[in-house]
Amino acid sequence: MVGVPGRSKGCKTCRKRKKGCDLQQPFCGNCIRGGLICEGYARQWTFIANEPVPRGNATAVVARRSPAKSPLTFLPDQLNRTAFETQSVSIFFDLYFPADERQVRKSSTVGLDFRNWITVVQKLDLEDVALRPALLAFCLARIGVSHNDQAAREQAIKLYGTALKEMNLRIRDNRRIHTDETLAAGKLMAHYEMFHGSTSPELKTRGTNWKTHTEGVTMLTQVRGPHGLVNENARLLFKDSRLSAVITAIVSRKPNFFATTPWRTLPFESKPKDLSDELHDIMAMIPILLEESDLIHACQDDGVAHTRRVRLFHQCRATDHTLRKWFADLSSRLPSPLPSVIRTPAEQNDTSEHDCFSFELGDHMLAITLALYWSTCMLLHGLIDMTFESLRSSSPTDVPRRLPDHIDPHGSATSISRSIGYFIRPEMGLWGVQLIGFPLGVALMYFLSSADANADEERRRLSGNIVALSHMGLSLGTFLTSLQAATVPWFVTDESENPWRTRSRLWFGGNIRPQARRDEDQR
Repeated sequence: MVGVPGRSKGCKTCRKRKKGCDLQQPFCGNCIRGGLICEGYARQWTFIANEPVPRGNATAVVARRSPAKSPLTFLPDQLNRTAFETQSVSIFFDLYFPADERQVRKSSTVGLDFRNWITVVQKLDLEDVALRPALLAFCLARIGVSHNDQAAREQAIKLYGTALKEMNLRIRDNRRIHTDETLAAGKLMAHYEMFHGSTSPELKTRGTNWKTHTEGVTMLTQVRGPHGLVNENARLLFKDSRLSAVITAIVSRKPNFFATTPWRTLPFESKPKDLSDELHDIMAMIPILLEESDLIHACQDDGVAHTRRVRLFHQCRATDHTLRKWFADLSSRLPSPLPSVIRTPAEQNDTSEHDCFSFELGDHMLAITLALYWSTCMLLHGLIDMTFESLRSSSPTDVPRRLPDHIDPHGSATSISRSIGYFIRPEMGLWGVQLIGFPLGVALMYFLSSADANADEERRRLSGNIVALSHMGLSLGTFLTSLQAATVPWFVTDESENPWRTRSRLWFGGNIRPQARRDEDQR
């Protein structure tokens, strides 16, 4: 009967003190007379589950992620609604977090903060009229897929519609638009679209819906202002919202306000940045460089275009210098230095036999930070590479004779490809999958756009990972395809051409230098 209405209607303070409550509104008379802070009557959620989750060994962990008969019992009686909802949320969080939560919840070896927006949700007012249906929609959709429960999926769709309606009302309410619950509800709806979004035959619908929600969360963050981080929950929501907004800006090749000085400094006055915050700062500069590249490409004046291209090349090199300093700082905090890219034993001229490559890190936060670092390197180095090629052919005196060895977009994309398996293991839950979506997507686009002979092997590796996710009920590939269609406004009319490959080439500029040619240039 945990969490069932009727057990106690007293205020939170009286329930904690195990004292009788006189139920006076808005504040309990016992608290007022005792000089205590009355915490109000909003019900807290106590997480329960019908079926205990085994955590004793690896076999049990994998079994926990396997499709099984739904543990949910739909209770039509309004009296039992809260018990059903708390049960749903409990099951969802078990599916969301890695099986070994301690690997996430412990302090990272390099001081990275494990907490993200979903950990904040547990601390908010779950009776909020916008947050509640958004959370339950995400929970039931995930449970419906993982346990093949059609009733849960149908209920999720209804709740998602309710959440949309409430959010439309919320953004017109100047008082409630600034709450943490509003921001969290927007995040939940974006993630709902990412994993369980529209099945419309219109390809770009799901990607467009995700972008709309993410841009909405960005707008809500902007409305609160850089001084609006009044508590720890707000700070963590801001951190995740900023990363999502930066990723959207990169995909759209359009910068946003997170790249401006106030938003890079003021939110961190009360608490210094950690290494992931510093990496997000660098990532926020990438859309500025991408947009400038697009403007140069569209410029009709060859002289102006050349001048801007030279300036862009040096801006990219300066950003690369900052990124290299960041990586050196990260590596210096570890017991042994990290390689800047992952290479197989064969690539290292290792004569020993290895059946497969394995990427193993005990620190999950370090792993995802590395994946974001490789994504940033791949995008930045690819832009440096293409700008260098354009300048070398037209004005070789404006660029060095050769690029440094570390300018290696192919190596960074390959590192992402070879690390994806770490995040999509069943025991990593939804936590690992939702974090790796951006690195996986940009690496796949890189290999699709590359003329490199080795690109097809890595593309097949990534495609195999996407197929593996689909077998786990996670349609990440469908989402990435939809997002690309919603972002890249060019479509291929020749049906014999691969639209996914062609859009990738268009996004990257269609001018990626093959690895073999880079190797020849280095020699």
